Amino acid sequence: MTVLYSRTCRTMRQTLLVSALLAVTSAVNAIEITDMTGRRVMIPAPIERVFPAAPPVVPLLYALNPNKLMAIHFAFRPDDFNYLVPSMRDAMIIGRYTGEGPPPRLDQIMQAKPQLTIGWELPFIDRQRVLDTFQWLQTPGLLLHLDSLTDYPAALELVGNAIGETARAQQLSRYIRDAITRVERAVADIPAAERQRVYFAEGTNGLMTECADSFHAEVIQLAGGVNVMDCKTKMMCGHQPVKLADIQALDPDVILTDQPDFAQHVKTDAAWQQLRAVRNNRVLLAPNTPFNWLGRPPSFMRAIAMQWLAHELYPTHFNWNAQREIPAFYALFLGIKPEQVNTAAILSQSAH
Repeated sequence: MTVLYSRTCRTMRQTLLVSALLAVTSAVNAIEITDMTGRRVMIPAPIERVFPAAPPVVPLLYALNPNKLMAIHFAFRPDDFNYLVPSMRDAMIIGRYTGEGPPPRLDQIMQAKPQLTIGWELPFIDRQRVLDTFQWLQTPGLLLHLDSLTDYPAALELVGNAIGETARAQQLSRYIRDAITRVERAVADIPAAERQRVYFAEGTNGLMTECADSFHAEVIQLAGGVNVMDCKTKMMCGHQPVKLADIQALDPDVILTDQPDFAQHVKTDAAWQQLRAVRNNRVLLAPNTPFNWLGRPPSFMRAIAMQWLAHELYPTHFNWNAQREIPAFYALFLGIKPEQVNTAAILSQSAH
């Protein structure tokens, strides 16, 4: 009995010693990160498995290092995999705290053993619920501002520092800052009377939209356009219902949509034909692969969408070559070769 007790004590002391050494090692390797809400968080190093606690975190992490993205919130379509790493085909799909769909299963997440959790700070989101998730998963957690494209350089650099992807984060951030500056300068001198008035058509019938203050429609403003829906967003998911008569009264110069079926239907619908945008063939279909270009979820894709739309709205002010710029953007942010990019298919959305 004495021998057994002695061995047990030695084992316990050894276990405690190992645990203490691991704790010291972790503390030595940890770095302090101040997130975008001012919270100071200790992050262990290295970080290999990150749980995205909101859909916009998925593309951000993917751009930094897809191998560290341990789960996704939405299923990809078959054609999306042309521009994604093969491992995304087997990615774990979980629920979501924001938007539409069931909430995530924490037991499923815990089985994947995340080392860091990243959430989205937004007035529509219950911050305490996200903080509770950090505690439940026993991981450090960062909160990011991700609703505006202007948030992305800082968000990328913050997360890049946390997960050991500092150089890549800086590279992506430089691109976004440069793109915003180039478009802003190109459209800055366009008089208010010459600004293109845009209706953002959502839903298969085009009768849902986004108010001018919605991050889902931010690309319109970034490109120098004017969102004709002068209203206030009341729900995070947007999708403000609108009547066709109201759109006819506004009579926008351009209709922007990410719905291929609606873009086809509107060309032959007599009621929609009353709008100058339809008569003048100014219905623009935004690309949607592998991540939505406009804002579902909001992501860095708006950096290319902004340039595409600025060129469509003001071709003489913003000269832009899609055949060169889209492959370069996909190569930089998605980590693929430029020759893998089928620009014509992306712009036509024919497969969707």
